[in-house]
Amino acid sequence: MKLFRRLVLGVGAIAVIGGAGATIALANPGTALTTTVLGHRATLADSVQVNQDRLKFQTKDPSDLLVQTITFQPHGTSGWHFHPGVVIVIVESGQVTTHDANCEIRTYSAHEAFVESGTTPFMVSNESDTTNAVVYATLVVPAGSVFRIETDPPSCA
Repeated sequence: MKLFRRLVLGVGAIAVIGGAGATIALANPGTALTTTVLGHRATLADSVQVNQDRLKFQTKDPSDLLVQTITFQPHGTSGWHFHPGVVIVIVESGQVTTHDANCEIRTYSAHEAFVESGTTPFMVSNESDTTNAVVYATLVVPAGSVFRIETDPPSCA
C-alpha cells in the first residue's frame, strides 16, 4: 500500500510540475509597460444594434467593457496575446508598432487608431530608443470573459 501511495503522489507531483511548466512556457506577458484601468469593468446588459451614418456596432449578448491607458517605455512590448472580443486603440503620444500572426508590422503615430480582434497572436511594441508611447484601449468582450489571453509567439517571430 505504501508503494502505491508513493506512486500516486509521485505521478501527481509530476503532473503538477508539468502543468506549472506548461503554464509558465505559454505565458508571454508584456515588458516595460504600465497599464492603468480607467474606471471599472462595466456591462452592457442587453444586446446592442446600432447602424448610424454608415457605422455599425452590434453585440448579440451582454458584453463587458473596459477602458485603459497603456504606457510603453522605450522598447516595451505588450507580449504576444489576443482578446476574445474587440479592442479599439488610440495612440495618444509617441509611436507603437503592431505585429500580427504573419509577422507583418505596421506603425501608428499619435492621433492614429487601430483595432485588435481575433484569436491569432498579436503584439504591440514601442520601437523607440528614447520616447514613451501612450495608448488608450477600449475593450469589448462577451460578458464574463477575460479581457486578454496570453499566447505563444507565432513561428515567424
